[in-house]
Order: sequence, then C-alpha cells, then structure tokens
Amino acid sequence: MFMMILGILFLIAAVAMAIILPKMNVGTKLVRVLAPCVVVIIAIACIAVSCVVTLEPGEVGLAYQLDGSKTQLQVGYNFIPPWARINEWNTTIQVFTFSQGEAEDDIYGAQTSEKDYIEAVATISVRINTEKMDEYVALYGNEQLSSARIQQMLKTMSREAIESSVNVKPTADVMANKKQVTTEAKDYLTKSMSELPIVLVSFTLDDLIAPESYEAAIRDQAQMRMDKEKATLQQEVNEQQALADKIKAEGDAKVKTTQAQADADVKRIEAENAAAVAKIEADNKAEVKKIQAEADAEVRRVQAEAEANEIKVKATAEAEAVVMQGEAEAKAIAAQGEAYKQNPQLIELKMKEIQAAVEQAWAEKWSGFSFEGMSGFNFANLTEILKGIIPNSTTVEMTPAE
Repeated sequence: MFMMILGILFLIAAVAMAIILPKMNVGTKLVRVLAPCVVVIIAIACIAVSCVVTLEPGEVGLAYQLDGSKTQLQVGYNFIPPWARINEWNTTIQVFTFSQGEAEDDIYGAQTSEKDYIEAVATISVRINTEKMDEYVALYGNEQLSSARIQQMLKTMSREAIESSVNVKPTADVMANKKQVTTEAKDYLTKSMSELPIVLVSFTLDDLIAPESYEAAIRDQAQMRMDKEKATLQQEVNEQQALADKIKAEGDAKVKTTQAQADADVKRIEAENAAAVAKIEADNKAEVKKIQAEADAEVRRVQAEAEANEIKVKATAEAEAVVMQGEAEAKAIAAQGEAYKQNPQLIELKMKEIQAAVEQAWAEKWSGFSFEGMSGFNFANLTEILKGIIPNSTTVEMTPAE
C-alpha cells in the first residue's frame, strides 16, 4: 500500500512538473521533457512493486477484490491489482507458554477435590488449519495466532482442560501423577478444539504448583521421610559396620587359627622330622651296633674256634703225651714187673723201700699220732694209705708174680 501511495504521488509530481516547468522556463527544453518522464517512470515502478505480493513458505494469503471476491495467493511472487486488499497468515506451528499472571483475574490452574488450588504452567503448540481458512477468516479475520485475543482464548481453553482432570482428584494424586493429568488435559483440549480452525499439535504441563500449606506439609513429610531414611541408613551403616567388625574379627580369628594351625603343623613336621632323624640315627646306631656285635660275635666265634682248636690241639697233644707217657710207664712197669718176676727178692726190697717211705711220710704228716692197735696191715691197705698221703701220685697195680 505504501508503494502504491508513493507511486501515485510520483505521478502527481510528474504532471505538476510537466505543467510548471515550461511556464517557468526552467532549464533547457530537454530537461523540461525528461524530468517529468523520469518521475513518471519512478511512479510506475512504485505502483508495479506495490502490485507484486511475495508469499513465503508456511504462509497463506488472500487477495480481496473491490467486488468482494477473493483470490488464493501462491507461494512465491503474486501480481495483484493495486486496489485489491491483501491478507496473509502464518500457518507454521506457534508455541505459547501459559502461566498465572499478576492480575487477580489472570489465573491459570485448578482446584482439586480437596479444594486445594494448584497453579499450573503449560506449553501449547498450535497451527492454523489451512483446510478451514474460510472459517478462520470468518472467526478471526486477519488476526494471527499470536494475537492477544487468540492467545487468551487458547489459555482459557487449556485452563478448562486442566480443570477437567484436576477437579476430580485429591491433591496428592494430582501432584504424584502429573503425566496422567497432562494426558487427560490434552485429550480434553483436543476434543474441545476439534471444531475450531486451529489444530492442537502438542500440550505439556511443565509444572503443577501446590499451595504453600500443601508444599509445607510435603516438605515436612519429605523431611520426616529423609530423617527416617537417614535413621534407617545410619542403622544400616551401623549394621554394616558391625558386620564388617564381625567379619574382621572372624577373619582375624581365622588368621590366628590358621597361623596357629600352621605353627602346629610346622612343629609337628619338625617333631616328625626330628623323630624320623632320631629313628634313622637310632636305626643307624642299632645297625652299627648290630654290625659291631655281629663282628664281635664273629671275632669271638673265631677266637673261640681258635681257642677251642688250640685247646683241642693242646688236649690232643696232652692226651697223646699222656698216652705216650702211660705207654712208657706201662712199659716201664711191665719191664719192672718182668724184673720182679725174674727176681722175687726185688719185690721184698721194694716193699721195704715203700714201707720206709710211707713211714717217713706218716711221721712227717702225723707227728705224735699213735699206731697202737693197728694189725693186719697188708699191701692193699698200703696202697690206700699212699693215695691219701701222696695226692696225684701214680699208683701202679702190681700183679703178684706167678
């Protein structure tokens, strides 16, 4: 419109210049002709520019003629008569955040079934339904979705959607189930906006703010819960510490038991080794003693055999000597007996010698012994007497001569 007005002004200026300049005789003839022409060209350019309407993607435009008809504009450049009225709308998604204002009537929230007022903060995204542009124009004219009237309408409708969910729930349920409240409010708002030429894209409850009394109660409950959890945690810590101490004590006891067992095993092994060494030493000593005893026994046996052999040899020699001596004596006696046999008078002489020797021996042994009363003394008695007087003497039995 501005460019149209500017073009018209330039046309008026060109006409004025064409009339005034010749009369005032200003400049040359060429200048007086070219100046109005240039202004006319500028005017035409301004009017032409004002007739070109550019439509960006995501926009919808309508051109209304003087007779009331309308033309749908296309994305890009559109040539519209200068007398047509142009309306454009942004059809992209618009995002709005609604919350309670400072004014008394600018409320945004809902009462619970317990009459607690819950303040809300919500984000809503909408767009114009291009399939219902006629209805949109009929309801809102050339207003954009960002206009105050449409925003207030959306705020009111979204508040009513929140109320539909919050009004039937206790405060605790509302605060504990924000996701459910959001879903129910969105479903309600979608249904209520289904007849409007505005599409609901998304709805989110950013926050639900309970009254201070409820928040204080929640804080108190949270504090109590924290204190309880802290006490429970402390109890668990104490139990864990006690368990750790018990485990440590059991571990120490086990270590001590293991150490004691190890020490006992070491001592037992040392004792067994010492006993084994002692047994080996005793066995060795016993073996040595056994070998020594066997050697000594063998030596003694050899010595005994040698001694026995020596004694045997000696006895044999002595026996042989005795035999030889006996044989010699026997021969001597035999010879003597033969001599006595050949000479009987020698027997008498010998008897006298023996009697004299016996008497001398008796005299030496029984000095002062009386022989009175003895009678019947013969040769046999003499022999017995000689055996008692002369020990170890050799008695030769003499056979009377024939």
